[in-house]
Amino acid sequence: MVTISLMARALLPKLPYVPEILCHPRWLLRFLLDGGMPGLPNVVTENGPLVATDVARALENAHVTWEDLSWIREAWDGPVVIKGVMTADDAQRAVDNGADGIVVSNHAGRQLDGVAGSLRVLPGIVERVKGKTGIIFDGGIRRGGDIAKALCLGAEGVLLGRAYAYGMAAAGDAGVDRAVEIFKADIVRTLKLLGNPCIRDLDSSYVAPRPGFRVD
Repeated sequence: MVTISLMARALLPKLPYVPEILCHPRWLLRFLLDGGMPGLPNVVTENGPLVATDVARALENAHVTWEDLSWIREAWDGPVVIKGVMTADDAQRAVDNGADGIVVSNHAGRQLDGVAGSLRVLPGIVERVKGKTGIIFDGGIRRGGDIAKALCLGAEGVLLGRAYAYGMAAAGDAGVDRAVEIFKADIVRTLKLLGNPCIRDLDSSYVAPRPGFRVD
């Protein structure tokens, strides 16, 4: 009964797309042979592993607080990195609750489209917690020059999302490899044009933010 319930929950949201799905029989066959709608075995609910189509609903009903970070820190002795930090106060709270690193990210603006850009809040966060925890930057990285800007403003590393996804959509694994190669070449070119032989030597002297750029 549980298996039938899981299958129903997975299939019902797809009913409006049945005509489109039937237009692609080869894709449908590969999908079914691959196991159909995947579950998330590391996210277990009262009905078993969370089905991929239930993720949005689960997120809507989730209630996560800073107290959760405390018990996670107690239960897990490995690295803990908090993503979605957008204020210096939250960065400090992450440090106080045992985070080994933070990701300065507005989730590409898809969660709250009016939020400040990640790069605007980065300097204030760096001032507050630099040296206390690892600082990773995320959001809007489309070229090597974008990586250089984030590093200049204090990030210790950056995350790539859509940038490599475009390559993956175009050519699979080879597309991802090519996207990474383009980023590497662009970083080298940017360093040469800046007259800087080492990426570790990038600092705020290489950027000149416009008045009002920074958001604290």
